Amino acid sequence: MNDLQQAAATASRRPFFILGSGRSGTSLLSRMLHAHPRLAVPFESHLYNRFYTRLPRSADLAKPRTRERLVGEILRTEYMRQWKPALSGEATLSAVSRPNFHGIVEALLGSWTVAQGKARWGEKTPHHTLLWRTVLEGFPDLQAIHLVRDGRDVALSFRAAPFGPKHVYHVARHWVRYLTAAEEARKVLGAAAFVQVRYEDLLAEPERELRRICEFLGEPFDAGMLAFYRDDTAYPTDRRNLDRLRQPVLSDNTQKWRTGLTPRELRIFEAVAGVELERYGYARGTSGARISAWEDISCRYFENPPRRAIAMLNNRQGHRFALESLRLNWALRVGL
Repeated sequence: MNDLQQAAATASRRPFFILGSGRSGTSLLSRMLHAHPRLAVPFESHLYNRFYTRLPRSADLAKPRTRERLVGEILRTEYMRQWKPALSGEATLSAVSRPNFHGIVEALLGSWTVAQGKARWGEKTPHHTLLWRTVLEGFPDLQAIHLVRDGRDVALSFRAAPFGPKHVYHVARHWVRYLTAAEEARKVLGAAAFVQVRYEDLLAEPERELRRICEFLGEPFDAGMLAFYRDDTAYPTDRRNLDRLRQPVLSDNTQKWRTGLTPRELRIFEAVAGVELERYGYARGTSGARISAWEDISCRYFENPPRRAIAMLNNRQGHRFALESLRLNWALRVGL
């Protein structure tokens, strides 16, 4: 094992993955943890949902040329180009100690962590919550931090975001799907490898929650984590999210749904996800919320598509990602 492989492998010991639905505060938590002097958490990688799921079975990553082509395609993606400092293909390939996809993930994150002068990496891509079993296959010693936020506030945040579901019905289903995946991970991983944090608690008592997370990770608490917003390194999220990440913790950024959702939207959300709200300690805002079969069909097939279409038309980054996905489909099937 060469020096780069050794350094990357050392940084990959007990990696941690931040799980949770998008718009649940995962960016905030990742910035807080990245402010720790030993921990490195880059911008989202989307490695498993964009690459692993597309890899043809015939791709033999034991072959150096195949690994080189795959790493080249990964580093060409918009998500990975936004990592600072930029990753080197040569350095990444030199850091690969396992000739499979997980080994490439380890090399990417491990070499980036070493370049940061840090000792241990974490990863934050909300989509990976749904692929936790695949991630666990590659990193059986991982630790998972699940961040959960009141789904009604998640719905409001998705409404303002340039991506994601735009109808409260679909956000509710999305939120439940991610919670279900995280619950399955918790049952398999157990308390030693899985910790759950509520976004609202992180805002109300950030030091207490960060100390709890550090204890879970086996790392000393560092007060610099509370000053995460002073890091002026570019973080390529949407403008609304970035504005919040450049400020101290906004302790009052909760229960926006009380004024932001209409009575009908609240009823629909709680009809779909009311059980999950109560399970995670969020009081319902209505009683006996119901949704008829016709309203279900209307929300699913008639009300959401126009809203999603308008959002997609206005989302220029989404257009680039769509074109990039088409290119990846071709490149991974033919180029490997």
